[in-house]
Amino acid sequence: MRHLTAFEHGWLGIGDGQDLQTAEADALAAVEHQLPAGCLEWRRQSVKFAQFCGVVQVDGLQIEVLPKLFPHQTEAQQRGTLLNMLARAGDLEGMEAITAGLATSQTTLLDLFIRHFAQLLERQLQQGMLRDYRDIEGTLGQVRGRIDVVRQQRENLFKPQRIACRYSELVADIPVNRLLHSALQLVGTLATSPLLQQRLRSLRKRFAGVATLAPHEHAPEASDLNRLQRRYAGVVDLAHLFLSGQFLDPRSGRQRAFSLLFNMNQLFERYTAAVLRPIARQCGLRLVEQGPRRYLGHDEAGRGRVLMRPDIALLDGDGRPVAILDAKWKRLEAREPLSGLSPADLYQMASYSAAYRCTTVCLLYPEQAGLNNNRRHQLRLDSHPPTFLALQSIPIAQVLGEQDLNLLADSLLPAALLSHAFSGDLAASESVR
Repeated sequence: MRHLTAFEHGWLGIGDGQDLQTAEADALAAVEHQLPAGCLEWRRQSVKFAQFCGVVQVDGLQIEVLPKLFPHQTEAQQRGTLLNMLARAGDLEGMEAITAGLATSQTTLLDLFIRHFAQLLERQLQQGMLRDYRDIEGTLGQVRGRIDVVRQQRENLFKPQRIACRYSELVADIPVNRLLHSALQLVGTLATSPLLQQRLRSLRKRFAGVATLAPHEHAPEASDLNRLQRRYAGVVDLAHLFLSGQFLDPRSGRQRAFSLLFNMNQLFERYTAAVLRPIARQCGLRLVEQGPRRYLGHDEAGRGRVLMRPDIALLDGDGRPVAILDAKWKRLEAREPLSGLSPADLYQMASYSAAYRCTTVCLLYPEQAGLNNNRRHQLRLDSHPPTFLALQSIPIAQVLGEQDLNLLADSLLPAALLSHAFSGDLAASESVR
């Protein structure tokens, strides 16, 4: 298996002596329709992954796509940044334990995901494998359960020593375990580390009496688990993540590709919301993702036009927006962050302010060299009443501690609350006039 490290928005050359051989590029193009829409961008002799990070494996080639936001970081540190975001956003339960000591690790990203799955599964198996009762029909030498009279007369009419019985037995071959066994079988073919492969083989021995999922068999989701099975929810989610990433070559019918890719725009939104939610709660505000939804305008018939859906909104006790926040997964190239804002982003935030009658809007970026929490960046938009646009950085390169959260709260929420109070006082004074 050849391993290739790529970077988000970084071009890979195609051809002899380049990053990708022509045959490898052809194999990648053949499975592009199975990858997330807009994942790949092509030009004459190169290809790049656009705003997606993760792993793609195709025809003996494993491509690891890492975030490009921090070029000064080592590859191991960039893997840690991605894993930290996934853990905080809730995509991978308990991933914090793996990110510890990652800076000195040479493990590939896919092996890290697989090791995480193995650790979670081992932890649950230590408490016992899931089992459930299954109705079984059998012909026995003595009564077990109850006698099936119809089968007894049909099959054993002249064999009184044989008894047709119907009974319940506690078995491990249940849908949840078949799902986990199928995921173990898959990741065993994907892992590159010999020690990890040995660990997975040992785990599969625990499922010796369990089959794998049959074709078209319904695989239980975490929401389908009963009360006794709920402790396996995180492992089941990961199993689905792996199994949904495998797909078949429609021409040959054999498995030839695997992908585990994350949209970094969406991931940064979820990560930011997860970081800010406890901070907002401490300030008596309610954080809402992808809402509240509101139309920018209405036509003559009263139909709403241009549905608006902010990434994050902070609402007060009456449900009124105190601040509208929009997460941007990008790097500001200009030395002065305010001068690096795109007109489209400014128009978008001005529209949010007008539609939601909110005088505080904020653009959230990943923490970077020219934008950090040590300096406040704010722009006053000439509107009525005045709108304050703030630029705020969100730390992503490390696991956030209490001190980091306090610093973020001091730099973001008080500014939003003060601006909200100021705009309210201004509106009151103008009404008096």
